[in-house]
Amino acid sequence: MKIAFVCQRVAAWLSSAFILMACLWAGEFFSVLLNHLLPGSILGMLLLAGLLASGLVRLSWVEAGAGFLVRWMSLLFVPVGVGVLDHLDLLADNLFAIVITCIVGTTMIMALAGWLFQWLERKS
Repeated sequence: MKIAFVCQRVAAWLSSAFILMACLWAGEFFSVLLNHLLPGSILGMLLLAGLLASGLVRLSWVEAGAGFLVRWMSLLFVPVGVGVLDHLDLLADNLFAIVITCIVGTTMIMALAGWLFQWLERKS
């Protein structure tokens, strides 16, 4: 009984990982076709969202792998943090531009979200 459960769990993780990786690889392929206009990971997520919305891929098919990745997401950011620490001098040289970009970007996103919310409220 226990072996069957473990085999079922492993099969769910593997099939889920296959679907997620297939979307990522397809996104990378389309990114190359679009001359890297958008990152392949973003295109892969959009592809996965479209497949989920259309019903071609069921949520239960990707839930095991996605849950695993979300559970360990903080660990996946460790290499990025180490990379930032390795380049603190570059960060300090461009700190003003980074802060301005963050402020402007956050303001634009908040304004767009507020406008979209008001537009949707008026529409309904």
